[in-house]
Amino acid sequence: MDITVLVDNNCKTDHFLLGEPGLSILLQNDYQKALFDCGYSDVFIKNAYKLGLDLSDVTDIILSHGHNDHTGGLLRLEDLYRKMLMAGISLNLKTVLVHPDVFEVKLDSKSNNVGFPGDPGKLCDIFEIDYCRDPKWLTPKLLFLGEIPKVYNTDYRYNDETALAYKSSNGLVVIAGCSHIGVPNIIEYAKKLTGESRIDTFIGGIHLETKTEYKIRELGIYLRSLNINNFYPCHCCDLHSKIILSEYVKMKEVYSGLKLVMD
Repeated sequence: MDITVLVDNNCKTDHFLLGEPGLSILLQNDYQKALFDCGYSDVFIKNAYKLGLDLSDVTDIILSHGHNDHTGGLLRLEDLYRKMLMAGISLNLKTVLVHPDVFEVKLDSKSNNVGFPGDPGKLCDIFEIDYCRDPKWLTPKLLFLGEIPKVYNTDYRYNDETALAYKSSNGLVVIAGCSHIGVPNIIEYAKKLTGESRIDTFIGGIHLETKTEYKIRELGIYLRSLNINNFYPCHCCDLHSKIILSEYVKMKEVYSGLKLVMD
């Protein structure tokens, strides 16, 4: 499976791609071409074009949770596909796989709605919406986790956050959006569902900027216990958290345009 970061907060010198406070990752394998999140705007579309990646034949769009920095770009993708259809370009069926609560209002600390900025009802003539609370195998190796149980303490009040797990020969590759629900909840559920205890790679946001140093170090101890081979914190992981976590696990850089190849 090929993993390409279409947009992240971070950019890399000489790559000349755009960044924004959002996340979108393209997954390509023998069975499908899937988008995991769509960022905040059309930046992921512009970056895909510059990378020579065709989004017209995407088969699946998976949304990790309902916040607008992961779902806002879906409206821009909808616009793109409508223009293609108006130009006479035929498109394959595109499924949007989401938790049933993903389009519900999401309030921030100031009671502002930071959820999906559109009307999900208007998406249905372009996309087939698959509301799925249960785990679902998308390919023989790629698993949609569905609703993740809150076994370990978390202050995330919604139930819509999910993630992906890919069974590589070296262990699980876990792909997350923001990890509001907590990295241990995501990883331990992925291990339980797949029966694979080895964690080869984690890539995704780890929302720690509001956490105490104690909580960050607690996560560091957990990550060290996994003997994880590749740890790619991105999007909503602040510098302070990365510095502390680097004492426990080797950190790898993420940026718009990063490409990883998993067997």
